[in-house]
Amino acid sequence: MREHFLVCPFDEKLLSRLKNERIAIVTNGFEQVHHICESFNDNGNTLHCLVIHYSGSVVSIPFHENLKNIPMAIFANELGPFKEIMARIHMLRELNTRIFLNSDNKANYTNIHILASLGVDCGIFFGENEIDWSALNDLMTYAIYAKVGHATIEPFMYAVKHYSPDKLTDFGTVYFENRESYLHIDKDENIAHTSKDLKAGKFIATGVEALSQIRENKFYQDAEYAWQEFFLNENPCAYCQAWRICVGKFTETFEKNPGCRQFFIDLMDAADFYRTAESKNKKKEIWQP
Repeated sequence: MREHFLVCPFDEKLLSRLKNERIAIVTNGFEQVHHICESFNDNGNTLHCLVIHYSGSVVSIPFHENLKNIPMAIFANELGPFKEIMARIHMLRELNTRIFLNSDNKANYTNIHILASLGVDCGIFFGENEIDWSALNDLMTYAIYAKVGHATIEPFMYAVKHYSPDKLTDFGTVYFENRESYLHIDKDENIAHTSKDLKAGKFIATGVEALSQIRENKFYQDAEYAWQEFFLNENPCAYCQAWRICVGKFTETFEKNPGCRQFFIDLMDAADFYRTAESKNKKKEIWQP
């Protein structure tokens, strides 16, 4: 059985060809939100999430009551004036939404901290510029260790909740980029493991008919185990003790900006702390009929 979610743009012809799938729709605005949701009334497809890459600030988003029950992941470059955020904070708390802010904007490390403290689930996504690992570490420390109540901050919460010392933990799931969980498909029905591969033309199959047998596909299998190449080549990431929680995501920038190593070591420590705390606070569960 294939457990993947599909990630694709909104294309009614493509959606009409898909049946009984769990789908994340990628779009860049809010104009078609309700039209997209209405398109899921047929073929047994389920809307997993709306992935909205928004070019404006969060405060310019037209939030309203009709969005309450729609699962959304909003990726924006900036937050906007806090005065305007506070004017709609109740609505933001009510939405089934996580707001991701760009790491390229230094102010966003503080903005995410404040959003979480106000009860808004949020996260950081990595832009094109060099990552400030020290600032990211501070944000992670707050997200996991702070005793004062706050909303979740990703990808830290996903990483510590799913971390296991004896397996890989791919926090790319929160960005819809996990080979085990997601497949990306375009309007021409080209299928790839990741959005990056899809844009680069590195397809593993073409045609919706291929989805049912995708795990038997040779290109799928080859890409699924591509991570093993780290240990066959002279890659510095292969010697990092935190590799199993980073999975080589920052290997291309490691030589220029090696702060990722200490960050992920600290994230592993945070995961151990979280697991220990959860174990101590675990309530007795009686059997269920």
